[in-house]
Amino acid sequence: MEWKNESRCVVCLTFDFDAYTGWRNVLRRNKMERDNPVVLSLGEYAPRAAVPRILRLLKSHDITAGFFVPGDVADLFPESVKDIHNAGHELGHHGYHHKNPALLTPSEEKKELERGSNKLEKIVGYKPVGFRAPGADLSPDTYSLLANHGLMYDSTMMNDDVPYIVEIEGKEIVELPMRWMLDDWPYFGFNMYPALEYQSGISSQEKVFEIWSAEFEATYDEGLYFMLTMHPQLIGVPSRSKMLDRLIRLMKSKGNVWFATPKELAEFWLEHGGD
Repeated sequence: MEWKNESRCVVCLTFDFDAYTGWRNVLRRNKMERDNPVVLSLGEYAPRAAVPRILRLLKSHDITAGFFVPGDVADLFPESVKDIHNAGHELGHHGYHHKNPALLTPSEEKKELERGSNKLEKIVGYKPVGFRAPGADLSPDTYSLLANHGLMYDSTMMNDDVPYIVEIEGKEIVELPMRWMLDDWPYFGFNMYPALEYQSGISSQEKVFEIWSAEFEATYDEGLYFMLTMHPQLIGVPSRSKMLDRLIRLMKSKGNVWFATPKELAEFWLEHGGD
């Protein structure tokens, strides 16, 4: 691959700023009659402590990243969304209620897209151009809905080492693949009470650094792209944010790595088509 500015590889740092919207959906699916304040507090950590710490970290490295934000989170924490925007980072679409598209009807999925876009536009003045599906799952209608909604890219699939173009109804959407091994949730997603879905464990940040850094080194050697998916409520605690700082330092030490937002990468791919 020939990346921008003759870079050897490209790194895309992304954060799914779900706050407690996802936890509230889990409570509903498990037929909990009321919101559990302790469960919700897991997500509230993001706007209270994690997002400010992450923004400071990115500023220290002069890196812009992508933040995928559900419209409901933007409703609940507009100041955090403004802080992300004012720091120069990209805001991407992450549904409205953080509902899995595969569990929605086409009309429900369309409504989620419209509400999410409108909410972010109301706060920061522009509609998002990219989408990452809540729950990392798509419906058979998602690509068509994204194309008709005017979105440029999706970042949900897990089937390649580089971006690729999806042609749908005469339009093009760039797919920016992700993968579970480069997502912090399988390593750090945990809640004790009640025993709910999405529970994985509490891994050592050293173990995760070993996995992520080894994958980056291999990606760099092959000249591919590195899409890292993180959640502020997980990666934004002090020890893990320090691990992320170490990882970024390793990446920057190579000297010819392009740190791109998802939008920048999608625009590059549309222009060059992988040539």
